[in-house]
Amino acid sequence: MGVTSVVEQLKAELGSPGLVLSEADEVAAYTSDWTRKFSGVAPAVLRPRDTDEVRRCVLACRKLGLALVPQGGNTGLVGGSVPRAGEVVLSLSRLNKIENFDAASATVQVQAGVVLQALHEDLAGRGCVFPVDLGARGSCQIGGMIATNAGGIKVLRYGHMREQVLSLEVVLADGTVMSNLHGLKKNNTGLDLKHVFIGSEGMLGIITRAVLQARPAPEAVQTALLALDTRDRLPELLTMLRERLRGLSSLEIITQDSIALYKEVEPGTREPFDKAYPACVIVEEETGAGENERDGFLERLSGVIESGLAADAVVAESEAQAQAIWRLRDGVTEAISRAGLTHKFDVTVPPGALPGFLTQMERFGDEAGGLRTLLFGHLGDGNVHVNMMQKPELPEDEFLAKGPALAERIYSLVAELKGSISAEHGIGIAKRAYLHHSRTAEEISLMRGMKRLLDPDNILNPGVLFESA
Repeated sequence: MGVTSVVEQLKAELGSPGLVLSEADEVAAYTSDWTRKFSGVAPAVLRPRDTDEVRRCVLACRKLGLALVPQGGNTGLVGGSVPRAGEVVLSLSRLNKIENFDAASATVQVQAGVVLQALHEDLAGRGCVFPVDLGARGSCQIGGMIATNAGGIKVLRYGHMREQVLSLEVVLADGTVMSNLHGLKKNNTGLDLKHVFIGSEGMLGIITRAVLQARPAPEAVQTALLALDTRDRLPELLTMLRERLRGLSSLEIITQDSIALYKEVEPGTREPFDKAYPACVIVEEETGAGENERDGFLERLSGVIESGLAADAVVAESEAQAQAIWRLRDGVTEAISRAGLTHKFDVTVPPGALPGFLTQMERFGDEAGGLRTLLFGHLGDGNVHVNMMQKPELPEDEFLAKGPALAERIYSLVAELKGSISAEHGIGIAKRAYLHHSRTAEEISLMRGMKRLLDPDNILNPGVLFESA
């Protein structure tokens, strides 16, 4: 079926102006991901405005024998939200309404295309927070975050998206709308089917709505940046902070090489301390309001310094200073994206294994040649973002060719440490060949069976998680 024929038939089936995008420049905006490593060609982009239009899009594609790639904010890093073999892209961006807030249960009902930052801002006006936060908050969408079980910087205290979802509305591959939206914390009525779709990467159904748990906004948030003169005692630092800071909500580690890159990309950036340290750690604790609470935070941090686990500290005196500290973390992510092509490995290892793992990653990068290894991540849960960036002297084809061997080496080590090859972004197509490092043959077989049961024609995100259904 030619592209023109596909577009004409889709328009005939759907009959709604603006629902189908087909001009090359319009479609191109939906066919590449943030890493610039994954891209494809799509005959059209469907942009439904509500659940019924999603259902009609699914039925039309099924009738025409067309596969669909559901797409939210397209901020993933594993190639799971862009076309690979001429699939039609189904964008959820127009399903962007925050529909209802229930104060009694502190729940909020949203459509899948709501951008995370918009949800944060809406709830802030109600004295609440949504406790999942990511660097891509200005672009990522709730449906995609649920489909990939996103984590972020507050997993240590609040958990992943899975812990925030009370109920879902999902369009299945046969056009069935499965909807049982409620804000109940207790609903012990058989299988909790929402968990089938959370983390399923759009291959079992298309999430269109969700009811999420909001939380009361903390009275105050204390933020500090710790300087470490060694990475060897990271597990001890984590243990002490978790014991002393009972409201600990975020704990982020950034290595010096990552900070150095940020300073190169943003020349006006100052070193946070008088000298460069091997690593810095951002600490955030949610506390009560008032000077006594702040003094308590300072006292607890002083104990960490006195123990020798941290060499120095900068404590935010205002919201602006806290944002400046967090800008260091977000800025590293942006700097890596701007600086060049990068092999990204988002993994989890047991926190006790972190010092050795960081050193091993730097060694792997050096041995591969032509790469700059940049490490940062979530100290509290052992999630390390391993970035091996192309140096200017390394040709692009040689850089890309290094990817598979690096992946196998890194994921094999992660498996030895009893970690996970994917902490936040899912499997997509980038990691499907390595799934066996984190899942048993029996688990993979069961997942394949669920795919065949719910999508026997393999029209929803084919090739994601498994090369074939």
